Amino acid sequence: MFFSHSSIVHQEVIELSATAEQVREYIMTPERILDYYPTAIDGGVIEAGASIYCRGKTGVSLLEVIPEHSSDQLLVIKVTTATKIKPPFTKERIKKATFFTMIEHWKIESCGDGTTLTKTWRNIKKSKFKLLPMGLIVRSSAKKETAQLKAAWDKEALK
Repeated sequence: MFFSHSSIVHQEVIELSATAEQVREYIMTPERILDYYPTAIDGGVIEAGASIYCRGKTGVSLLEVIPEHSSDQLLVIKVTTATKIKPPFTKERIKKATFFTMIEHWKIESCGDGTTLTKTWRNIKKSKFKLLPMGLIVRSSAKKETAQLKAAWDKEALK
């Protein structure tokens, strides 16, 4: 098995007005991730449909689709977060400056006119600051991000 149930840090179920197709697109669109990314500054596409980066005041995250574990209904993303890194942002530079990694599952289910998105954060691995309680930090951040994601993505879907 790719992931064990015990590695789950947090899970949120989000009811969205956006269609499943829109949600699938939003997940790998930097502007949509920046809608809720902590202290967002900017983002960009590294490889269309496969990897993006998002930068905030405290660091930059690389989001990479893990294709062998993804499908139309489930996007599995490896998030690599780095600190103390300046542009240009590439996969190699972000990975070299890794602070921590985690896996996000984005389960996408059509329901009526919208989508039920189940987002799961798991498998946190720290490369630096080993005593920092990353599970607690990710869980707290995830709870705050959910309301921002829902509001922004619902608004975007209505355009």
